Amino acid sequence: MALLIEGAGGTIRFSKFMDWALNEPINGSYASGKLKIGIKGDFVTSPSLGPEFSDLLGIQIAEWIIDFEKQLNSQNIISLVEIGPGEGDLAFNLIQFLKRDFPKLLDKIELVMVELNDGLKKRQKLKLASISEVPIKWESLDKISKDPLTGIFLAHEVLDALPVDILIWENNDLFLQGIELTKVNNKNFINYVNLPLPSSVKQELAHINSNLSINIPPFNVPNRWKTEWHIGQKSWFKKISACIKAGNLLIVDYALEASRYYHASRSEGTLISYKEHTASPNVLDDIGSRDITAHLCLETLISTAISNDFIYVGETKQGLSLLSLGLSKKLNLLQKNKSENLAKVLESRENLLRLVDPMTLGDFRWILFKKNIDFINTRFLDEPMD
Repeated sequence: MALLIEGAGGTIRFSKFMDWALNEPINGSYASGKLKIGIKGDFVTSPSLGPEFSDLLGIQIAEWIIDFEKQLNSQNIISLVEIGPGEGDLAFNLIQFLKRDFPKLLDKIELVMVELNDGLKKRQKLKLASISEVPIKWESLDKISKDPLTGIFLAHEVLDALPVDILIWENNDLFLQGIELTKVNNKNFINYVNLPLPSSVKQELAHINSNLSINIPPFNVPNRWKTEWHIGQKSWFKKISACIKAGNLLIVDYALEASRYYHASRSEGTLISYKEHTASPNVLDDIGSRDITAHLCLETLISTAISNDFIYVGETKQGLSLLSLGLSKKLNLLQKNKSENLAKVLESRENLLRLVDPMTLGDFRWILFKKNIDFINTRFLDEPMD
């Protein structure tokens, strides 16, 4: 990392540092394959716990496939596109679910994986090697945009890893916080440094203040109050929009309302890093071997999507989404099931409860958009089922 920063002049924006720390081909934690997702890895995601998450999401996916088939040319293949597929757990378990519960839909779909990093791509191909029922391909967003697809786009814990900038309020002025390389006794060190606020960021802050009534910083913030600015979202939504001929986009990620995100009491922002299931606010430690994430702001995310030709459908918390898709019913069936291995039943029950725990995974937001399609089923937004 020191050589990269030195080559860039010794000082870089935090967003560039975060990008390199995660995605630099040799040393980035994702690109190099050092970071592992799952119970035996560095952090867990909902799909990595087991098939329970995909079984419930799969109910909604199946209904979307049926909807699209009715509305669109029935001869068209419907693409199931996963952006940032991690270890491949979600795609694998979704296909297993469809194979078991909706086998007739398999002939109507293809699986398209969008992965930037070769280290993760290799693990995804191993995970999905046994699937022969549907065609699977790995494509870049740039390539897809040249021949846009019709279908379902999934972004599960993707946007929280997009590089962000850090804004800091110090001595009654707003700065961009960057990373500076220094040498002491021939040893390299990196530290935070305040940089002038670029005119482009000033314009964007003025835009959200005028259009969304969001003040950054909010009133009465303490000195050295910090927050994140999601610099990568605009280009991300532009790319995704260019890839969709007709269909929907489901984002599942940590997100907060602007009133909670940009609050005076949230003085350190939301940036955090993970390694071996241990969270740390110090994202400069163990560079290239830790996950780095930041929560999303709901209002700015929705506004950015709408400005890129998406129609906002709705959002809710994951706990409510999964309850609406039948989680309680699955729990009841497990309770009554005496034939299966007890350890397996208890593991499934534990996984289901973790998925809706409001202190952890249950607090994720499911945010739905559509493009060039009239009707889309929104079962996950309905009142939870008994």
